[in-house]
Amino acid sequence: MNSPKVKARNNSRRRIKNLSTAIAIMLAMVTLFQASAKNNPDSERRISAMEAKELAEIEAYFMDKDEMSLEEAILFEIEEEVIEEVKVFDSQGELVASGTPSTDSSLRSLVNQADYLTSFGNNKYYRLAE
Repeated sequence: MNSPKVKARNNSRRRIKNLSTAIAIMLAMVTLFQASAKNNPDSERRISAMEAKELAEIEAYFMDKDEMSLEEAILFEIEEEVIEEVKVFDSQGELVASGTPSTDSSLRSLVNQADYLTSFGNNKYYRLAE
């Protein structure tokens, strides 16, 4: 008489054998299908009108994404032209200097010495260390 462990092991071996057989049959079918398609020159793959339309839509979508619309180009230029304002405070929280560092070299040197605190809108806030 077989124990339950032996029966379970035999069942699992049968399942694996059945699975292996099914996979082998599937691979054989795929191989035969591909071989017959290669030997038959009339079996070229042709796309349907619906597939061609879908491909054209996908290509048009990606072509449109590469180029910016007029509205996007204007917004991009406006964002680039926004002037950044900087405010520098001392360690007690008093305003030391403010303005645009691109035009004021003394403000730029203060910003280089200061610690960044936060930004809000187009303003950036810095604090000088003691």
